[in-house]
Amino acid sequence: MSGELTAKREAHRRIIWSCSWHPRRHRFATGSRDKTVKVWEVGGDSSSPVELARTLPPFGSSVTAVSWAEDGRLAVGMESGLIEVWSFLSAPSSSSNGESVAVVRFDPFACHVSSVRRLRWRRRRKNDEQEEDGELWLASCGDDNCVRIFKLSRRINLHHP
Repeated sequence: MSGELTAKREAHRRIIWSCSWHPRRHRFATGSRDKTVKVWEVGGDSSSPVELARTLPPFGSSVTAVSWAEDGRLAVGMESGLIEVWSFLSAPSSSSNGESVAVVRFDPFACHVSSVRRLRWRRRRKNDEQEEDGELWLASCGDDNCVRIFKLSRRINLHHP
């Protein structure tokens, strides 16, 4: 096996704490101490192999964890311990950054009391045939030595480009 560098981009103004590949698209997200999340497209038609697709509105504290779900939702964990889930309502275009919205902001009392370090999605299966029941589970761990598990319904039916 071998590897080679195909792209190098200065992405944020401060340290990048986390990145996550989208499980079904040629896209990844980065989260930074500069309180931003950026979404990148890979392998587009342009001369650059990596292009910035959108930047989410600034968060209240540093972004320390990001994780894509299979359905295109993006979980964002912060240094403050808060966790949000974002959805993308429209694709970015040359004139717009696309529309993004926080579809879930977890109750601060249910979140961590210090930095979120990891986020990971899991789709719940009904039975051994891997039939999906529509529930998504989000695991988080943080500097407070705790693991938290959140259950989300897929009833938030938004378009994900």
